[in-house]
Amino acid sequence: MRLPDERDDNGMGTPVVYTIVGVSAFILLILAVVLLSNTDFGGRGSDPNRIIQSSPSPTPELTAEFAPGQEDLETLYREHRLRSEDLDFWDMYNEDEDELIEAVPTASPSPEPSHEPTEEELASDGKHVQVTYRDGSEEWVEISKKIPLYSYDFTNLKITNGKMAYYQDGEKSSWLGVDLSKSNGDVDFEALEDAGVDFVMLRLGSRGYETGLVTLDENFVNNITKAQSAGLEVGVYFFSQAVNEEEAVEEAEFVIANLVPYKISYPVAFDMEYISNDESRIDSLDEESRTQIAQAFLSRIETEGYRPILYGNKDWLLGAVQPEKLLTGYDVWLNDASSVPDYPYQFKMWKYGAPQRIDGVGGTASYTISFVDYTRK
Repeated sequence: MRLPDERDDNGMGTPVVYTIVGVSAFILLILAVVLLSNTDFGGRGSDPNRIIQSSPSPTPELTAEFAPGQEDLETLYREHRLRSEDLDFWDMYNEDEDELIEAVPTASPSPEPSHEPTEEELASDGKHVQVTYRDGSEEWVEISKKIPLYSYDFTNLKITNGKMAYYQDGEKSSWLGVDLSKSNGDVDFEALEDAGVDFVMLRLGSRGYETGLVTLDENFVNNITKAQSAGLEVGVYFFSQAVNEEEAVEEAEFVIANLVPYKISYPVAFDMEYISNDESRIDSLDEESRTQIAQAFLSRIETEGYRPILYGNKDWLLGAVQPEKLLTGYDVWLNDASSVPDYPYQFKMWKYGAPQRIDGVGGTASYTISFVDYTRK
């Protein structure tokens, strides 16, 4: 017999039992999934306390059967035992400071040394000219684009008995001269004029290369008087040993003063040279100083209304003075005994050939050809 206030357990316990059974089944299912997910290939259960030992053998290369997408990353790691030293980027980290070490760029290979041109190449390239200095050293200097080059065609030159003439379009376009000084003694200027000489360049004076004294050439007055009487055109030159601009102006004033009685048509030349086998006042000067001295003389001559001209050989004009400062502003009287000058720049007069015997002249003298008729200037 059941008392009135007793509950009916059979009617109300069944749902509770089902609930407990369902929850328990769900928990068992979760445990099964977890267990399966931690199980190795081959059926071995995953032991959380088991330590995976690294194989000391080299890491095998990945083959096609382990291509990405066919096996999970964890399996690839376990099967192939990747190590940190197999990954290059680990070397970029400093073990002590945990900082990224900057990669040092590999130095670029040094460029191959440029080819040094040979003597033959420099001589034939048309861009260089060889200069010999007073100490005997030689140098190939580059031809400047700032200085006008000569434009003469030397195939148009004709030489007869040592007398040179230049022709253009079949017409003679040159004038023949001789330079003279006291060393030539008493000159027969009439004989020179009869032989076809058009002008003479007379040494007016000089400065002593040791004493520094300025003197008049002993034969100057006699030479200029007789030359003009013979109908020859006259130019003059002064042998300078000035060591500064003040002395150069002094020399120019000396020339101007001694030309007062005469009218000349050809240029006044500045001639500065080293003394062969001896020391001179100008030996210690540098190129800039000699250039300034020459400019001082020539500009003073020019202001007086005469035509100035710079005298010298190739080595003097290109090595003893500064060409770009002198050769662009003044005419040049070139001294070159070679058959064709290798001096590259423009020149208006050319003292050619070696000194020789000339009719009417004592000793030896040199011819000069002028490509300009200075009487028309």
